[in-house]
Amino acid sequence: MKLRPDQLTAHLSSSLASCYLVSGDEPLLMMEACDQIRAAARAAGFEERQLFHAEAGFNWVELRDEAEAMSLFANRRILEVRIPNGKFSDKGETVQRLASQPGPDNLLLVVCPRLDSKAQTAGWFKAMEKQGAVIQIWPIERNQYPAWLKHRLQQAGLQADPAAVALLAHQTEGNLLAASQEIEKLRIAGITRVTEELLEQWLGDNSRFDAFGYADACLQGNVKDASRMLMHLRSEGVEPLSILGALTHKIRQLLLLTGKSGQQLSEAFKQSRIWPRQQAVYKSAISRLSEQQLHQALVKAEKVDAAAKGMGGDPWLLLAELTILVTATKLFQSSGMRTG
Repeated sequence: MKLRPDQLTAHLSSSLASCYLVSGDEPLLMMEACDQIRAAARAAGFEERQLFHAEAGFNWVELRDEAEAMSLFANRRILEVRIPNGKFSDKGETVQRLASQPGPDNLLLVVCPRLDSKAQTAGWFKAMEKQGAVIQIWPIERNQYPAWLKHRLQQAGLQADPAAVALLAHQTEGNLLAASQEIEKLRIAGITRVTEELLEQWLGDNSRFDAFGYADACLQGNVKDASRMLMHLRSEGVEPLSILGALTHKIRQLLLLTGKSGQQLSEAFKQSRIWPRQQAVYKSAISRLSEQQLHQALVKAEKVDAAAKGMGGDPWLLLAELTILVTATKLFQSSGMRTG
C-alpha cells in the first residue's frame, strides 16, 4: 500500500506491516516518519535494531544472511537498510526477496532518497508496496511553507501572529529542521503567544552560536570557527542530536547537488529550497568535497547518532571528528587519512 505521511499515525495505531519504505529528500519529515515506525515496532516487541548502510560495494549477502539467522536471544528485530544514493548494487533482489518472504521476527525498514518513476516500476518497489507500506515524502513547496509553519506552531501549543509566521519563514528559508528546532526552543521556554517583536528578539539572542551557524561554518570549510562553535554549543548544554541534525541536513543537500552544474544545479537548488543568498556556500562546499567524502560523513553521523542515544562512544568526540571530515579538502582526504 501507499501511505501519505499524514496517514502513517492512523495506520500504525491499528496495524504494523512487515516492511516499510520511506523515501524522499526532506530529512526532518523522513526522520519523523522513521521514528514513528520504529516506535510502533518497539511497542510490538521488535526490541533490536540492526542498521545497514548499502553504499557502493555493500555485501547484500550479509543482509540476507542476517535476516535468515536466528537472533541469539530470540528477539524480534528491525532490519533498517539505508541506501544513500537510492541505487541497489544487486538490482534490489535482496530487498525484493525479504519483502516477498517476510520472517515473523523481522521488520524491514528501507530508507532512501526520492525515487523516480523508473525506480517505482522495479520488482523490489512493487514487492514492498504489495507486502508492506510505501511512504513517499514530498518537499514542502515555498508557497506552502508559511502554512506548514503555522500548523507546526499550533502542534507545539503556540499561537503565532501572521507577521511572526512570515518572519520565521524568512529567517529559516525553507529549512524545516531549523524551523522545527526554533519552535521547540520556544515551547520549552514556556512561550505560548509568538509576536513579530518577540520573535525578532528571540532569533537575535539565539543566532550567534546556533547549530545551523556551526553547520554553515562546516560547509565553508572553516574548521577553526566550526570547532569553536561546537565547543560553545556543548558548554551551553545543547543536545548533540540537535547539532547533528543541522549538519546532516546540509550534507544530504550537498549530495543532491554534487555532480551538477548550470541549469541542473539551478533546478537542484530549487528542489532543495536553497535560496539564492545561501547558494554560494553550497557551491564552495561541492567544489571542495567529493561524493565519497559526503557518504563517509553520513556514516560518521550514524555513529554520532548511536553514541548520543547511549549505544557506545563519546558523541562530542565523534562530532569533532565529523567536523574535521566535513571541513577537509579533497586533497586532504586523498592523502591517506582514514576516519573511524
